[in-house]
Amino acid sequence: MAERRNLEKILTENKLVSKEQLEQVVRYAHAVGIDLYEAVLQKKIAAPEVVMAAYAESIGLPFIHLADVSVDEDVVVQVDPQTVRQYSFVPVSIDQGHVLLATTKPVIPDVADELRMIFNLPVRCVICTPAELSAAIAQYYPRGATRIIQADRGKIPSLQPVTGKPKPIEQMSDAEQRDRLFKTVATFNFTVAFVYFASPFLPLPRIIVNSSSLTLLVGAILGGVTAFAIWKASSRYSV
Repeated sequence: MAERRNLEKILTENKLVSKEQLEQVVRYAHAVGIDLYEAVLQKKIAAPEVVMAAYAESIGLPFIHLADVSVDEDVVVQVDPQTVRQYSFVPVSIDQGHVLLATTKPVIPDVADELRMIFNLPVRCVICTPAELSAAIAQYYPRGATRIIQADRGKIPSLQPVTGKPKPIEQMSDAEQRDRLFKTVATFNFTVAFVYFASPFLPLPRIIVNSSSLTLLVGAILGGVTAFAIWKASSRYSV
């Protein structure tokens, strides 16, 4: 059995990026704390569908164009819109005893377990482009819909807006708390890295720009402020 190629090999061997471009984008990914495929997308080195197809190959999952797939709305309405938007996936259909999830990266195990309980079936991820995923989420899970309730007429559930007080932090699930922590840490790291590398172009005093330690200190302060804001914002969940 042939060894699966990692994303770096696929990108270079398929001549999607040059070695120099790959080195630059790898450094960028490490600096801002994101996955390599996300860095390639942000740098717009290759077309999104090409990048995502390469990423899908690297992790051994199929790549699809959502426009070419028939989305089963009876499957769509069984999943809470808030969960879909928080973890960025769309349940597409049931195929060969699996629930297919269109996403840009595999869902975390806690979400997979939750979906397995909802459908009483295992889940299988298929990779699509971020633009296609965003469009599908906007279409099937509009912002006003925050809970699934049974429609008055017929047996198919419908999405309806729900109002309520934010869920207290202590009632957050383990998955929600881990996601909040990840967002907070990623925001802090990104801010520190951004200030450090972009300091020559920022309106900072020259004494700070010329001192790595002072630049890192400023980055840490700003990172702490933005991370705290993300922490608070991520703590607000609907009942």
